[in-house]
Amino acid sequence: MKGHTARFQPAEALNRFRACGDRRARVLCLAMPAILLLILMRTSAWAAQEAAPRAADASIQIQQVAPGIYAALQPFAGRFNDSNSVILVQDDGVVVIDTQTTLTATRSVIEQIRKITDKPVKYVINTHWHGDHVQGNQVYREAFPGVQFIAQENTREDMEKRTAAELKDEVANLPGQIDRYKQILASGKAPNGQPLTDAQKNLVQMRIDVFSRQLPDLRQTHIVLPDFTFGETLTLYSGAKEIRLAHYAGHTRGDVAIFIPADKILVTGDLLDDMPFTGDGSPAGLVQTLREFDKLDFETIIPGHGGIEHGRDHLHQVTALFESIVSQVQAAVRDGLSLEDTKKRVNIEAFREPLTKGEEHASNAFNGFTADAIERAYQEATPKIKN
Repeated sequence: MKGHTARFQPAEALNRFRACGDRRARVLCLAMPAILLLILMRTSAWAAQEAAPRAADASIQIQQVAPGIYAALQPFAGRFNDSNSVILVQDDGVVVIDTQTTLTATRSVIEQIRKITDKPVKYVINTHWHGDHVQGNQVYREAFPGVQFIAQENTREDMEKRTAAELKDEVANLPGQIDRYKQILASGKAPNGQPLTDAQKNLVQMRIDVFSRQLPDLRQTHIVLPDFTFGETLTLYSGAKEIRLAHYAGHTRGDVAIFIPADKILVTGDLLDDMPFTGDGSPAGLVQTLREFDKLDFETIIPGHGGIEHGRDHLHQVTALFESIVSQVQAAVRDGLSLEDTKKRVNIEAFREPLTKGEEHASNAFNGFTADAIERAYQEATPKIKN
């Protein structure tokens, strides 16, 4: 189903930790583990914080948001590394928003769905093309053969070309990454030559264990493409209840947000989460999108990553951050500054504490994602957008 606006009745129409796979995760988990460890091991405190929760608390957390509406949330420590899902129990079936990175992680969500209801999953909505939101599609097709996948038309194209290519690269590169981590652990030294602390050794071992568990899973993964696509808007109906899908700019070129007006719930995908990533999208477009979100009559936000938000404080903070990035970059371009000089001039430190609350993992994400946003905003202002 494809077009500018498509409407159909549901009754009538047919992991866990990222292994450096999609672009967002690569900002935090760089391609070369040696570089990665130089960043991650800046302090023993960060390593200790990372090692324990992800190894021990790796289960999806189900939270009821409204009658028939559930959020499947990643554990706090791993919130940047795999996606949340949203479960909408309708009159005649279930609608799921986003799948996970691995088949195992996605199966754990399906197990929770079956505890909630015996109704089949009829539709899965993919909010964009990144692997942590789509690689679990095949599990739903296996568990519910009649399920139909829905996405914006650009997302389908990007899943076919980009998600599949990144998954292939991930499977090819992961054995080498595991081996390099093993070498680091065997040597007892970080790439900077300093001895590994016990906390750092635990962190490296945890990564070896997690990546080793993921590899067989990823080797069996194939990308299941959407069955239905749409251009700008699409509405699903369950009785009188509407599930409104709309295409927005910001995170990728095919982002979808889902608004459920009867429950005043907005599902934002990665357009608005703990720290939006715009390396595959548009910082200027994201500003416009966030302003459009603010016009909607919602009370609750379920993001693609991070916890549920009530009210508009976080929306306004993130909007102000990206407004500042875009305006400062545009001013630098008008002044004839190079990209490197623009990076030096842009100052967004005032936003760090309100958005990260001093938590170091969040601060690392702030560093990586905002640096990428500055570069992307510079490409837009010049304009030199690559994709």
